[in-house]
Amino acid sequence: MDPADRSAIRRQLDRAWARFVSDGELSDVRPDIARSWTRARDVYRVDPALRRAPGVPMDDLWERRCAQDEVFEVARPVLASFSARLRDDGHVLAYLDAAGWMLWLGGDPRVGEALAASNFCPGASWREEATGTSGPGTTLAERRPMEVFASEHFVEAWHGWTSAAAPILAPDAEAPPVGIVDLTASWDAPAPPAIVTAVAIAAAIGERLRARQGIRDALVRYAMRGARDAGDALVAVDGRGRVLEANDAALRRLALEGGELPAAARERVLAALRGPAAAADDALAIEWTGPGEERRRAVGAAVRHERAVVGAILRVLPPAGRGRAAPSVPAPGVVRDAFQRILGRSDRLRAAIDLAQVAARNDLPVVLHGESGTGKELFAQGIHAASARAEKRLVALNCGAIPTTLIEAELFGYEPGTFTGGQREGKAGKLEEASGGTLFLDEVSELPPQAQTALLRVLQEGEVVRLGGSKARPVDVRIVAATNRRLDDEVAAGRFRHDLFFRLNVLAIPIPPLRERSEDVPLLARALLADAEERMGRSGLDLSAAALDVLSRHRWPGNVRELKNVVLRAAAVVATPVIEPRDLLLADIPEPPSRGRAVALDRPGPLAPERRVDGPEGETDEPGRDELVAALDASGWNIARTATSLGVSRMTLYRRLRRFGITR
Repeated sequence: MDPADRSAIRRQLDRAWARFVSDGELSDVRPDIARSWTRARDVYRVDPALRRAPGVPMDDLWERRCAQDEVFEVARPVLASFSARLRDDGHVLAYLDAAGWMLWLGGDPRVGEALAASNFCPGASWREEATGTSGPGTTLAERRPMEVFASEHFVEAWHGWTSAAAPILAPDAEAPPVGIVDLTASWDAPAPPAIVTAVAIAAAIGERLRARQGIRDALVRYAMRGARDAGDALVAVDGRGRVLEANDAALRRLALEGGELPAAARERVLAALRGPAAAADDALAIEWTGPGEERRRAVGAAVRHERAVVGAILRVLPPAGRGRAAPSVPAPGVVRDAFQRILGRSDRLRAAIDLAQVAARNDLPVVLHGESGTGKELFAQGIHAASARAEKRLVALNCGAIPTTLIEAELFGYEPGTFTGGQREGKAGKLEEASGGTLFLDEVSELPPQAQTALLRVLQEGEVVRLGGSKARPVDVRIVAATNRRLDDEVAAGRFRHDLFFRLNVLAIPIPPLRERSEDVPLLARALLADAEERMGRSGLDLSAAALDVLSRHRWPGNVRELKNVVLRAAAVVATPVIEPRDLLLADIPEPPSRGRAVALDRPGPLAPERRVDGPEGETDEPGRDELVAALDASGWNIARTATSLGVSRMTLYRRLRRFGITR
């Protein structure tokens, strides 16, 4: 474009922007820019006089965030290559994650220094909700390549720049962008940013992502082939819950929908793959409701590659029949005797329960503080069920599990037409759904700053305004919040509003970690074993005194959730009625003096359990004849399954059967 033409367009856009900001008149701009300006002003209420983009401290937490962004890891070589070419070209090249946070900036350092005044640098948020119309933010919103020229930016401080951005697409083309590539230069640069260049860089990164996904899918299929001999109904899924392979037994047992898991099953699989059990290599346990209200179940193990969970091999269990009818209770999903479900007799736990019972007798806000897995949701259920609000709903929202771009829509709701892809008739938020009852905000420390401000306004005024609307709707809701971080530390670090902290932290209830109430472990373990028997379709299992002693002495970094997974896995693989220490997958299990000197994990395939190692004199911890027969009976005399439960190969099992003369 000729420089004179650019200057004329700039002057025209300056006038159009001034009319929109001062009078609300919208004319002489492209439709996509018009939509973005409207969102910035009416939905996100961005200040056009903003000087700097909001950011976060560049601390260890931020470094870990960058290190854990898998797309950024794949993109680094491509970004470095293009950045070197732009070093003296008057352009900067930026990479932003799927939430609009800038993780990397390269290119011309002189331009980077000039942009630093606007905080166009790593650690800043450039989504539309934070900074209005911009190349990266509007690309995220529109889900397509965008060029934003000079005064097309909603914030006046960005008018001196022009940017061209393109979305990085996941191998699943229907998924939202997984990152953004942005080229930015001065609006009057001799060679303005070319959108075709941004698209080419994003496409190169996308190709690398697809190649990596191909490798991961091949690994899952390889693991599936290694597990075929088990004779079970097996399904291999990738990290997105999509079916890669299923054997004939699984196809007979599980009605796939267009070659994919049913929606309810896939949702549960995704939750399991992203949960603590997959991260800790524990057994995955999945339940969902099938056709005719049948309870469907699957167990399995995650497949990992380069420290990431890339899929899983699932064993689909036979249908468990129709689900039990839910008890008639005033509020769905809440059990009246929730306090009785919090098991334990330790002084610290009883003190926490006493505080919760006090909270149930009033309407003050509550903050439950405890490590992950300590049972904060059970406390929230108990407080609600024992309160005067028990006849109304308990609505839960995990603030850390929802993208920052969607958290406000989930919390406050939105009017029709606010979002592309939103419900046509609009949607009530969790605050409205919980009106008259209780709203449980889990991981409340993860609320983004803008949502914190809006929540404070709701708590002060008792009214909520949906996104994209202006009508104030009265709400009467009791807030129970939970966090695994110290909120006062978050306030000191500037990540949590001090006024919201004082508004919420009226009744603080500390929930002790399991390691500080080890006397409760035996009671909990036996109760969890009873639940595990029902889920695994087994009965008559028990924990030996030695196993209970090992469990009581474990540190339990994952608290009750970790204990539940350990007991569930033991119930799934143990071959005898009594669970011994060797059946517990714990990193610090002590070996008995007369046994072998080490416990090693040998995982050639995703379903392989622990294998015991020879002792000092070459003796092995082998089962005797009775144990072998019991293991065979437990698996229906399926050789592959019996070998898996004993942690040996099929050839080793055949040798032992010949040694004892065992035949069916």
